[in-house]
Amino acid sequence: MAQDTSTRSASSETGSHPTIPVQDQLIAALNEGAGEPGQPVRLLLGTDQFIRHERRVALTPEQVQRLYRDLASVGVEVDTTVASKAGARAEPPFTDQQYEDAGARIVPVDELVRQAPFDVVHSLKEPTEYEATLPGPFLRIGALHLPSYPEGVCSMLRSRNFAAILDGAVVGNCSYHLSGGDRTPIVASMSRFAGAVSGRRVTEGTLARGLKPGKVVVVGGGVAGRAAIGEMRDQAARLIVIEPWEPMRRKLETKLPALGFDRDRYEIRENLDDKVFVDAIGIVFAHRTAARAAEKVCDETQIRRMTRGAVIADIAIDQGGSIRHEGYDEADPADVARRKYIELFAGDYFYYGEVNMPREEPRLASIHHGMASLPYITLLLSRCARLGGPRSVASRLLEMTPKIHGPDEPVQLDLVSAMEQDLRNGILLAVVDGDAVITDADVESDPVLRDWVQSCAS
Repeated sequence: MAQDTSTRSASSETGSHPTIPVQDQLIAALNEGAGEPGQPVRLLLGTDQFIRHERRVALTPEQVQRLYRDLASVGVEVDTTVASKAGARAEPPFTDQQYEDAGARIVPVDELVRQAPFDVVHSLKEPTEYEATLPGPFLRIGALHLPSYPEGVCSMLRSRNFAAILDGAVVGNCSYHLSGGDRTPIVASMSRFAGAVSGRRVTEGTLARGLKPGKVVVVGGGVAGRAAIGEMRDQAARLIVIEPWEPMRRKLETKLPALGFDRDRYEIRENLDDKVFVDAIGIVFAHRTAARAAEKVCDETQIRRMTRGAVIADIAIDQGGSIRHEGYDEADPADVARRKYIELFAGDYFYYGEVNMPREEPRLASIHHGMASLPYITLLLSRCARLGGPRSVASRLLEMTPKIHGPDEPVQLDLVSAMEQDLRNGILLAVVDGDAVITDADVESDPVLRDWVQSCAS
């Protein structure tokens, strides 16, 4: 799983794919427990091209090729279909021909409905309308962004063509204890990009407005926050990091010096207060809230304590944004919330909140996303082959209890079992006995999300 390294690694810059240690460990573990070959399985690599401005793809041709090779080594035959032009928007593109050369079949989106049922459907972002027409039942894995109320998810809830829907942003927490990687590796791979882009926007924006180096605030000390910090060394004469989780505060004490901040240049606090905002030239909101709407950690009046012309970068905009104000409505889609923030602060501050920050580096982001998701796709397909299909796999995972491990809590599981726990943690929705049900406590406890899901499924 991805480590705390720069998103611009040398191997990625040259176009070659870095190794995927967890994938190597997983295949070795699956080989140890291999029995009789299971049934052939089918994967659909979906397209995100119908999502406005999306330019990434969930797996690259090289990763598809590796999937074939790795599953064959454990006795699993996989047939991969790639939606036509799935990688066309990356710059340069991942072409249909490259996917064909990797062994995949290319099918236009409007013909997918006539294909044989898929076992696993994987896209990078939330479903769009075409996924509700796919033959099923299947296991769907990819980012969901439920607080943006995606129409594709609503349509799937009506069609009930899935066995389970896994949110890539929530998959994780268990196996990282064994691998030393990220707690939620799929979302972390993109969080680094979002953090780095946000940090650059603060640096570029403050320089463009003639602001001298000064106080910069980062809310959240996880992978996104640290990536942002790494891009703000020159402008952050004084860095304040807000991190409520004590284990992360301890981690930051070792990470910040490595990011170029001497002890006298930074302060780590548990909570925000009014004084933090006074005279700040920039703020990055990098707290994550899993499947829930973003927590509102401050209000408009506090923002207006910042230096005039300061830059606000809000990574949580795809979950509704981080700032309370009179015009905020929790039911607003992300693009509406973003527009309201821009209008609110126009003329006084620069608000940067793109619902898809990693798309600014689509090819490199695609590679890193695929590195994080490939082990989970491999395990899902392997389990479909051995257990008899998506419904059986969904039932197996749903028998498990979601488990969030503490940082010092030992994991008494092997890698495969730990990754299955990761997958269970990520199941938000499932079809059980013909009914679409919520299988995640965060979604169930959010009355707005819960009502939306139930209205879609009715």
